[in-house]
Amino acid sequence: MRRTMNLVVLGVISLALATGCVSSPRVSVARDPGADFSTFQTFAFYEPLGTDRPDGTITVLSQNLKQAVRRELESLGYTYEAANPDLRVNFFVESREVIEGRQGPAIDVGYGMYRHPYGVWTGYDTDIRQYTESTLHVDVVDEERNQLVWEAVSTQRLKDHDLTYEQNDAIGSIATIFADFPLRRLR
Repeated sequence: MRRTMNLVVLGVISLALATGCVSSPRVSVARDPGADFSTFQTFAFYEPLGTDRPDGTITVLSQNLKQAVRRELESLGYTYEAANPDLRVNFFVESREVIEGRQGPAIDVGYGMYRHPYGVWTGYDTDIRQYTESTLHVDVVDEERNQLVWEAVSTQRLKDHDLTYEQNDAIGSIATIFADFPLRRLR
């Protein structure tokens, strides 16, 4: 019984440590205080999107983001209408290398030479970490006024093998980003 309890405790600790290492996106949102979201009913996407290639090729990332945004906005009561929308959505992604340096106290014990065979040394130890951080920007523009009414930025540390947001990361980020988007009020 005691062995089973120890295994359960070890499993819970392992799970807590594993989930603590998962990088979740940091999201910040800005909203135009003068925008009346009760007047908006429809939305569409810019063509081309900021995540498309310069030659106009639609990327897989753009397709995934469009699906995720469309799902979120439709769940909030907005209707997709490509011809004459109230709101237009655009997004783009950027990546940057981040280098962090941390310095802290260090103690070392070792075997010396000559007249001081043992010793204790103190000083400072420097830890340098380098990683790639990707940022997803989502812009929502009032089509009639041609003015940005809502924008969100989601920043996430990439896994070592990723080049940019993967499909699952993009979908997860969009759900988090649109969590505070205004619900469409029925007239």
